[in-house]
Amino acid sequence: MAVIVVIYIYGPNINFYLLPPSPERYGKIAIKKMNTYGYFTNSKAWQKTEKKALVDMHSAHNYDEADAILQKIIKVAGGKHSQIVTTKQITTETEHYEEPTIINDNGLVTIHEPQFQGNTQQANEYANKINDFLFKCKHEIKSIIIDLSNNNGGDMAPMILGISSIIPDGNILSFVSPDGTSERISLKKGTINAGGASIDLNHNIKLTNVPVAVIINKQTGSSGEMTALALKKVSKVKYFGQNSASFTSVNRSFSLYTGTTMYLTTAGVKDSKNKLYVNDPIVPDIQTNDPYGQAKQWIDSFN
Repeated sequence: MAVIVVIYIYGPNINFYLLPPSPERYGKIAIKKMNTYGYFTNSKAWQKTEKKALVDMHSAHNYDEADAILQKIIKVAGGKHSQIVTTKQITTETEHYEEPTIINDNGLVTIHEPQFQGNTQQANEYANKINDFLFKCKHEIKSIIIDLSNNNGGDMAPMILGISSIIPDGNILSFVSPDGTSERISLKKGTINAGGASIDLNHNIKLTNVPVAVIINKQTGSSGEMTALALKKVSKVKYFGQNSASFTSVNRSFSLYTGTTMYLTTAGVKDSKNKLYVNDPIVPDIQTNDPYGQAKQWIDSFN
């Protein structure tokens, strides 16, 4: 009996249930997770919101109504990057995979990295398409443009590893919790200790002393922004375009009983220059509606 009680109380922490929870208990378990891990739960706004949400859960007749309450409050606990994604939303989404594109114009290499939403095989294809090209053309590359415009996120692992040949190994980002503790995200010999996909790069090379122009715009968000921040470690780098979308924060996913997923912001991010971002935009060095033209002018100054 004691074991059953323990499982009943603590099982939901790992999304394990002896019996289906009531809509009220289901919602309160999710609220407890928000309160424990949410980045902004020390705020007065959250304390007020949590108190009302716990009362509102008494009136939830089903899981859909509980999810609707959770959807209203999660951005108070975790900020604009947080969201509730129900099973209905998941099943209506179609898998989208777009390959990166690469153009070599007499040693000026332009790499467009789109968002990544795909499986492990596609993650390896995405990263190695860029990695293979940089290895094959390493002796003729004079300068590089990394185009992250309209890249609104997904898994950052294939994005960063694809261009890891131009990023020095070592600490590239840090995920910083509200209490100041941090987790270092590092590159090491073609691997990264973050991201979802397991990727095996075909080549481990480094291109040094190559000027790198980074293009961002207001649709560059989430993991697209993380990739842009990782490039801060490059010695000769400059950013062109518009302010990014300001989803510069770290989300953790929590599975709820119904299959609904709670994406909750749990940390901010520091770049390699020790600048902290918590849903702040990346501001380009050159604000321009002609990022390619401005990037090429800057690159020409090295010739």
